[in-house]
Amino acid sequence: MKKVITDLRTFQYFYPYTVAVVGAQVKDRANFMSCAWHTALSFDPPLFGILVAKKRRTYDLISEAKEFTVNFLVQEDVALSAQMGRISGHDRDKVKEFQVELSPAVHIRTPVLDAAYAAFECRLRDIYSCGDHELFVGEVLAVQVREECFDRQGVLDPRQVKPLLYLGSDFYITVDPDTLEHKLP
Repeated sequence: MKKVITDLRTFQYFYPYTVAVVGAQVKDRANFMSCAWHTALSFDPPLFGILVAKKRRTYDLISEAKEFTVNFLVQEDVALSAQMGRISGHDRDKVKEFQVELSPAVHIRTPVLDAAYAAFECRLRDIYSCGDHELFVGEVLAVQVREECFDRQGVLDPRQVKPLLYLGSDFYITVDPDTLEHKLP
């Protein structure tokens, strides 16, 4: 028998989920935030969605810049994810304070995180209201990857990289490469 929960203040029963650190830049000020709510939306054109609360500094920057990056981190970068997720960019310059190393994007102004094993460069295409969050839909213009982290088909190799996963309530985990299986019907 399953327990039925109707008080959904801690709506996190779908985790674990890959951590993405989303960034945007206006003029010379870049800000990044950890984002557990994100998803691919389309192959053609390549669209990726991120959900951001209106109170976040990154919300303001994406709205103004009309672009953003989505950066995926390894388990060893859990502290960086926690810093980007729990400290407000309204109050502090997280990039300077935590000495975050950045690399230029190829197609947009917003930089990518050096630490990322994969990073999407996105041009803002649409914004949809989704309750207390906004869904920013970005057209993926380029993907920067560490080639050694992926096989020839572009599948992440968990023997090479341990992706950072979020469990909710400030808990993180990664994958066990020994459980890797390739199953065909």
